[in-house]
Amino acid sequence: MAEALLGKVVEGAIGKLLSLPFEEIGFALGVKNELNKLEKKLMMIQALLSDAQSKQLTTPVQRWLKNLESIALDADIVLDEFGYEILCHKIETRKRDEVRRFFSFSNPLSFRVMMAHKIKNIMISLEEAFKEANQIGVRAVELTNTHSNSGEIRLTHPFVDDTEIVGRDGDISSVKRMLTSSNYEKDLPVVAIVGMGGQGKTTLAQLVYKNDTVVRHFDERIWFCVSDDFKVERLLNEMLQSLTGNKVEMTNREALVKELQKKLKDKRYLLVLDDVWNENQDEWESMRNCLLGIGGSKESKILVTTRSDSVAEVMRSSDCHHLQIISGESSWMLLEKIAFGEGGATRTQALVDIGRRIVRRCGGVPLAIKAVGGLLYSKKDASEWLEIDRSTEIWNSATSGVDRALSAIQLSYDHLPSYSLKQCFAACSIFPKDTLLNKDKLVQIWMAQGLINPPNGSDLQMEDIGSNYVNVLLRSSLLQDPEKDLFNNITWCKMHDLVHDFSLQVSKNYCFNMEVESHETAAGNDIKAVHLLLIFGKQKTIKKENLKGIPSKLRTLILNGSAYLEDILVNFRYLSTLIVQDSEVDVLPTAVGEMKLLRYLDIADTVISRLPDSFTMLYNLQTLRVTYLEELPKGFGNLINLRNFYMTMTFFLSGIRHLTNLRTLPPVVEVVRESKGFQLEELEYLDNLRGKLKIQGLENVSRPESAAKANLWRKSSIQMLELCWDSRQKHNSLEILEGLKPHANLKSLTIEGFHCSTFPSWMVTKDHLSALCNLVNIELRDLPSCKQIPSLGNLPHLQIILISMLHSVECIGHEIYGCTNLDGASTSSNSHETAVATLFPALRKLQLVRMYGLLEWSDAMIQSNSSAIKLFPVLEELDLFMLPNLGLLPNLGDLKCLRRLTIRFCENLTRLPISKGIKSLQELTIVGCRNLTSLFSEDFDEGLQGFGSIECIHLEDCLNLVGVPEIHNLQSLHQLTIRGSDRVLKSWTRLETLTSLEDLTIYASPRYWPTDLQDLSSLTSLRIGCYDNDNEPLDYFPWHDSTSGSGTSISSSGRSSSINNIQRCFVSLTSLELRGWRNLKSLPESIQYISALRDITIEDFQALEALPEWLGDISCLESLKIWGCKNLKQLPSVEVMQCLTNLQKISIRECPLLRERCTKYSGAEWHKIAHIPNIDIRGIW
Repeated sequence: MAEALLGKVVEGAIGKLLSLPFEEIGFALGVKNELNKLEKKLMMIQALLSDAQSKQLTTPVQRWLKNLESIALDADIVLDEFGYEILCHKIETRKRDEVRRFFSFSNPLSFRVMMAHKIKNIMISLEEAFKEANQIGVRAVELTNTHSNSGEIRLTHPFVDDTEIVGRDGDISSVKRMLTSSNYEKDLPVVAIVGMGGQGKTTLAQLVYKNDTVVRHFDERIWFCVSDDFKVERLLNEMLQSLTGNKVEMTNREALVKELQKKLKDKRYLLVLDDVWNENQDEWESMRNCLLGIGGSKESKILVTTRSDSVAEVMRSSDCHHLQIISGESSWMLLEKIAFGEGGATRTQALVDIGRRIVRRCGGVPLAIKAVGGLLYSKKDASEWLEIDRSTEIWNSATSGVDRALSAIQLSYDHLPSYSLKQCFAACSIFPKDTLLNKDKLVQIWMAQGLINPPNGSDLQMEDIGSNYVNVLLRSSLLQDPEKDLFNNITWCKMHDLVHDFSLQVSKNYCFNMEVESHETAAGNDIKAVHLLLIFGKQKTIKKENLKGIPSKLRTLILNGSAYLEDILVNFRYLSTLIVQDSEVDVLPTAVGEMKLLRYLDIADTVISRLPDSFTMLYNLQTLRVTYLEELPKGFGNLINLRNFYMTMTFFLSGIRHLTNLRTLPPVVEVVRESKGFQLEELEYLDNLRGKLKIQGLENVSRPESAAKANLWRKSSIQMLELCWDSRQKHNSLEILEGLKPHANLKSLTIEGFHCSTFPSWMVTKDHLSALCNLVNIELRDLPSCKQIPSLGNLPHLQIILISMLHSVECIGHEIYGCTNLDGASTSSNSHETAVATLFPALRKLQLVRMYGLLEWSDAMIQSNSSAIKLFPVLEELDLFMLPNLGLLPNLGDLKCLRRLTIRFCENLTRLPISKGIKSLQELTIVGCRNLTSLFSEDFDEGLQGFGSIECIHLEDCLNLVGVPEIHNLQSLHQLTIRGSDRVLKSWTRLETLTSLEDLTIYASPRYWPTDLQDLSSLTSLRIGCYDNDNEPLDYFPWHDSTSGSGTSISSSGRSSSINNIQRCFVSLTSLELRGWRNLKSLPESIQYISALRDITIEDFQALEALPEWLGDISCLESLKIWGCKNLKQLPSVEVMQCLTNLQKISIRECPLLRERCTKYSGAEWHKIAHIPNIDIRGIW
């Protein structure tokens, strides 16, 4: 590791020397000779490093390397200082007409003397180091190229995270069964996955967490990593953040529980606590009590992953799944999939034979197999595979599964192809274990630390090289769990805790994590690191002695939890990376302005909102992350090396036109009318912008030339562009939008609030494909004057379309398909008579939302020389919402990939144009389509047997819908909801054949209720009742045992037989909701025999006066809700209520008589419910 760091420092110093523009700066000539000598000396030292690598285990060589490292770091700092003076000169040249400031370069004699003295001292130290190398036997190795050790890495295929898991199907089924089981006696049962490091516990938990059955089973799912920080307030905070998606600042335990109650009360949730180490019983009990206080459903579960059986015991796990190693064949399948993946090694019999030997050395440990597989992926020759197989010193030291994983990690690290990449990996150790790593942030920190330098003459950007480094580390399993955006760009990743342990080992002399309490000092830790993480204690206080021993030439500082920034930062003027978190100061200390070498500053997790004037002298700054600034300091435009500017709150930017290196701007830039605010012309020279650009306030742009000067068409790296007007203001914006033509590389385009009837030429002319040819996503929102949708059908990569609030569009015609242009002339490129026109070839999601003027959506029209048309060949999701005047949909073709069809509040729609079975369809939702009569076209005759994959059907308020054939063949159907769509039920029979149905809701006239519900063997949740209370004349609740008008009577001779029959029904039902109507005075008696019931809701039994005594026979009952029973005034007897020993919650709402009688302490019924832990009584919903 020492040789890796030193090699990179020396390489970087040489690169800096070679890049100095001596000819441009006359004042530097006085030290040019000294710099040339330094370059030669550094190249001589570099030639020694390869030989030192093989000798570095000896004490003399280690001592020599440490000494040389210090010298090289000094040289690197000197060259950075020299580079800073050059930047000063550039900026002063640009500002000649402004008031001259006194920089050191204005006194060239003083500068030359100072630099010459520093270089002389470094040269003397290097000469002594060179002599010592000869004494200890380190010899120079001839280098054929100055950068021969840089290990330039070829661009690799983007890392593909194959989420398939090998050899774990049984484990997935087992854990899934535990989580969905209702057989646990105690509240909030814990299921533990226990296994050694590298076994794949987290991966298994992730796969179960995302499993469709688990997703359906729980109302909410929460996941976070615990690690060794088991503080109750922190865990509750993480839960709330996971649920809300927002950062939570609360620290009070009771307040957190109350907020969580609002989110989880009565809900069945799954809480995953990943990587738990806590073995303190008291801490767990405190956490458990808080979770119980939240008041979720008793069927909520906790899933824990841990290496320790003791942790599982402390948490009193109801079930424990011990994860074993995977089999030999599964091990080979996993390695084979990785090593021979796209762009990897070519499969030959020789490599297969070697690979099978290698995989046996991994001992069935998935992490080891993945790490070695990623290593083999980059090795093309059998000799390279043999070298790994014969690394006996590493393999033979492994005696356990964890050792095998560490051996594989060691091999992956040893075979990383460059000094830079090894150091980038080691630099990750400064982040705490289990930190979710933002990919862009990680790359920017590497850049700031000088670890990424494009080869001389290369056009590669540092960001692109860094992204490739992340790909290599992911491929090697040194990073893992990548998350991606819509365009398949990696956004986040993690480091496995075993890999993190290894990174701490290889970087122990250079990166250091330290927690400082009030009685500790840094000196006590013997810190020699150049990269440091300081975490201050709860008091956030610091004394002078805390800083003793921290090197003054520290390059990286991550400071967490200090209220005294000035006292700390004044000591570290050579920082290149500074991250401040959880600080209470609101002004950045002036000491930061003295950090001339600072390249990365992150103060986003603080309340800092003001920057000092000295900040504008940070000419090396590449990245600034901040939450909010009151204003930009004067001279912000001097930060000519600024590449990334992140600010989470909208800000009126101005004065950025000279920051031509900018890659990233805040998420929103807003044009203002005042000349002092941001104007579009500010973007003119910012051609390096990349990622996302959102421009608001375009209604304030009055001159088309301002838009044209933004030069968006030159910004080839922008992937997402949002152009926003205020639709409430009338404006002539067509010429403005015409001037905002983007580059053809654009992948996502959003236009909002635009106030013209047509679109600009680059969106509608026949050659518009040249401007939008790479578009993946398009959103057109709130365009009140627009009358026509642009042509989109021929865009080859378009995957997502959202069109919302285009109220003036009356017809979606042939123009959207791209078959003809606006004048009716053909634009099809097909030249053969037998050609097939494929429209929307890549579209996966189409949404039309709130288009109140839309009357017609016509079929695609193709030219005569095309014999057929293929429309939406890969469409997966179609969502139509609030299109009240749309009468008919077009022929949508063979939607063989459609998974989700949602149509809501399209009140004029009469028929869906489905002419073939959609075997891929999983979810069908039709809501508020009152004139819809059929789901299918007139020539459809397949019935629903052509929909064999459908899992969820939701039909609501479709009063005239009749054309829905029998559903008894839908063996995958697990959720069925029918509300106010009575005619559908009228034609359905034999529901008992729906063996997978778990969740059933029927709100319709009882005359149409199915009679065989009791035979649904998988049913766990049933909601049944009347949809329109006012129109139902029945005075009894028809239930499956109803044989007379009462609906509840059973003759004495048949009573025993009937009870036995009932007890065999609804065997899986745990949740029952009955919604009645105004005449109902009683409940169906047979409910008492449904033995598994845990949750009962009784709603709108308006004539009911007393609950029956037999309610006490439902022994498993945990939750009882009584809503809208206006005449109810009496609960079962106190003896019956106290027999319900599992009852944890009673909820009474809109029951005025019962509510009064249940008044706390004084009500006549209060003593019957006083023992229940959770009582919720309200007058309104």
